[in-house]
Amino acid sequence: MYQINISPDKKFCDISPALYGIFFEDINRAGDGGLYAEMLINRAFDDGVIPEDCTYNADSKTITSATGWVSSFNCAETEGIYGWTASGGAHMALTDKDTLNNARKRALKIRFNGGMIVNCGFEGISVKAGCKYRFYMFAKSEKCAQISVSLMSEYGEVYAQQLLTVEGDYAKYECMLESMSDNNKAVLSLSSLSTDLVTIGFSSLFPTDTFMKRENGLRRDLAEKLIALKPAFLRFPGGCIVEGFSKETAHRFEDTIGAVWERRPHWLLWGYNTTNGLGYHEFLQFCEDAGIDAMYVFNCGMTCQARCPDYFDDELVEEMYNDAVHAILYATAPADTEWGAKRALNGHVEPFRCLKYLEIGNENYGEEYNRRYKYFYDKLKSEFPQYTYIATDHTEKNGLLTEMVDDHFYSDPIFFATNNGMYNSLGQNDVQIYVGEYAATIGCKRGNLYAALGEAAFLTGVERNQSKVKMTSYAPLFNNSAYTAWEPDLIVFNNHASYSIPSYYMLKMFAENRGSYVCMHNVITDYDKRYEHGVFRYTFNGEAIIAGSTDENSRSFSADVDIINGRLTVSFWSTCAEGEDQNHYDFVCEDGKCTVIHYNGWSRETICEGHCDLVGSFAKVEIDTNGDEFEIRINGSQIHKATLKAVPHISAVCTVDEATNELVIKIINITERDITVKIISDIPMTDKALITTLTAESMQAGNSFDTPKAVAPVANEVQLEDGKINIGARSVNVVRIALR
Repeated sequence: MYQINISPDKKFCDISPALYGIFFEDINRAGDGGLYAEMLINRAFDDGVIPEDCTYNADSKTITSATGWVSSFNCAETEGIYGWTASGGAHMALTDKDTLNNARKRALKIRFNGGMIVNCGFEGISVKAGCKYRFYMFAKSEKCAQISVSLMSEYGEVYAQQLLTVEGDYAKYECMLESMSDNNKAVLSLSSLSTDLVTIGFSSLFPTDTFMKRENGLRRDLAEKLIALKPAFLRFPGGCIVEGFSKETAHRFEDTIGAVWERRPHWLLWGYNTTNGLGYHEFLQFCEDAGIDAMYVFNCGMTCQARCPDYFDDELVEEMYNDAVHAILYATAPADTEWGAKRALNGHVEPFRCLKYLEIGNENYGEEYNRRYKYFYDKLKSEFPQYTYIATDHTEKNGLLTEMVDDHFYSDPIFFATNNGMYNSLGQNDVQIYVGEYAATIGCKRGNLYAALGEAAFLTGVERNQSKVKMTSYAPLFNNSAYTAWEPDLIVFNNHASYSIPSYYMLKMFAENRGSYVCMHNVITDYDKRYEHGVFRYTFNGEAIIAGSTDENSRSFSADVDIINGRLTVSFWSTCAEGEDQNHYDFVCEDGKCTVIHYNGWSRETICEGHCDLVGSFAKVEIDTNGDEFEIRINGSQIHKATLKAVPHISAVCTVDEATNELVIKIINITERDITVKIISDIPMTDKALITTLTAESMQAGNSFDTPKAVAPVANEVQLEDGKINIGARSVNVVRIALR
């Protein structure tokens, strides 16, 4: 039986206007060559510079930080000039002796000798006939050198060409290039007959058709896809890049404002360099242009704790604190103040009004974070009380003042579907929640319908709890298809096209159909058990237990362990996968505490907690599993017995749209069969409904460059018979029914 009972005139909670937002992090080359419309790769020539305090291994093409974190590094300057090639007798080399300014680490010295140098762009430069592109460079030459700037095919066919005359010390030289042809694999070439030395300190190529026609702007099609989601806010700039994996790679606001050629570069822990062209100013400008709120995330004095962390000393913590303060003042101070004047100099005289949220760190936790969080929160709240401050851990559990906590979940779709009641038990006086990063990842790397179904089921629970869960944002946002570091991502692009995964369309449906308030309702549904499988893995104080044993079907475990004097960890139903694909349940026994935790993807869920007071040291530990049940005994006494949460066939949430006098019902069917749902309302409904449905023939169905809308919403008007509506298999649905 499937039924939704609704009381439209009984308000359960108000909607949170900020519930659906977006989160940008420069991952998968989402910045330069992506949302930031720059078309030249390595435009500042410093991509191959090894970050300070890191060592380079040429054999493995990796760098290692001072604390031991190893990261890919495939563009070392000792092995070529990344993105640039020379031909026809031209010779080029990098130098650190004659750079454009103190922010630039390298310049490019060239003797053309009748030849050319070429930039390949981001897997090619995409040009269109009749479209214009603005090129500029800072260059110098002791003698007059005439340089041809061309857009051309990789085979030498010229589409646009202009001549620049370079002479004397560094100066900015620019020109407009109008292409005569279409080509997604074009290149930019600089050529000259000169044999004299020419030095280039910075270069850039931008389309003139950017979002809002801004000169240092955003790629229009990608920005418009973001706005189509109707976001309430934008979280920026990360993500793990805020922390970095070393002191030098930690994010600093002051490196991201001013003329782009005067901004320090930033080696990102995702394995590439950014020139910070898409910086703090551009972030605020986009929020203002889009009419949305801004959330700024800043480093609180520590690097990424998942990457051999480094905890900054008090002096550097204070430096990071001042960096955060300066960012706030840059956005909001009058133009006649120090930081307001810097903003005005960059073209925005009036303060930005969009800054609303400040997040202290990213994915930080533990004692080191608590100490830094308190320092930042206490001082900032005193000086800037008007903002909402967000913690990255549940600092309220340690007695710290906490306004909002940023929860992150990367798991499989079933984890999301079974946890749609995760926030039901939160009290009205508990801390507010921001689900700042979430995505179904396991089995969904390319982005498919299955992921959207699980996420949608989870979000119905979030919508029911908007008095406690105030904001959400999917992550990551963008993926350049040629530079993938993380999947799935909401929007996939190359240098000329883009498409959105099914989760994008699900979120668009949800954001466009908010209603005015959540009304009282209850959902009646059948369930499927969550059957787990996998092997046992067990350790004591970090080392394997020799005496432990499991049966041949991996359904039971037994071991004699000195659990009073150590830490016992038994993983069961373990698939043995690591990282984001992991799925296992850990029984952890230490200091009399016995806890079962489910690790799924990058998420963890406490299944049960308890205590065990033992007489003597050694104990017999036994674990039995059976499909969706487990029992744990110590010395024959039952410590835990639990059944996993079942998977609801349908998940739903109901709001009332007061402007249209309609019920807005979001219904997710995660099964492989059609389901008839009866809708019963305390207030009479009309017998017609508008139903918008996201579905496909397969759970694995997704979109691509060739079929960008293979999985996209379709709207239909349907007739209700006795309040019954058909909800198709594998579908996300928004049903709107007028009240009489």
